[in-house]
Amino acid sequence: MTYKAQVMQGKGRGKQIGFPTLNLSVPGNFPYEHGIYGGWATIRGKKFCGAFHFGPIPAFGERSVSLEVYLIDAEIKKTPSETTFELVKYIRKIKDFENGNELSKQIRTDVDDIKKAFACS
Repeated sequence: MTYKAQVMQGKGRGKQIGFPTLNLSVPGNFPYEHGIYGGWATIRGKKFCGAFHFGPIPAFGERSVSLEVYLIDAEIKKTPSETTFELVKYIRKIKDFENGNELSKQIRTDVDDIKKAFACS
C-alpha cells in the first residue's frame, strides 16, 4: 500500500552517523509494527530505494514513535515537502545500541540487505 507523508525537520542525528534521513509524518491508521523495512519513496516523481525506520529510537533515548527513510545511493539537494512511500519488506525489529558507531554498523548491514533484496544500486 502506498502512503503520503509530509517531510518534517529532524534532529540531524542521522547525518552525524553517516545516514541522513528524511523524517516523515506518520500516516493515520498506519498498520505496520515497529521495525526496520525496505521499501520505496517517490520524491518529485522519482522513485528511490529506501531503508525505513518506524518506531522509537532507544539508542538516542527516544520513546516517541518516528518514521524516517534513508534514501539508498541517492542525494537529495533540496529537502522535499512531501513524499509518497511504500514499505515492502520487514527487515528486523528495533534494537538498542551502546553508541552511534554500533548503530551505524547495523544500519550499514540493513542497507546492504535491502540493496540485495531490491536490486538497488
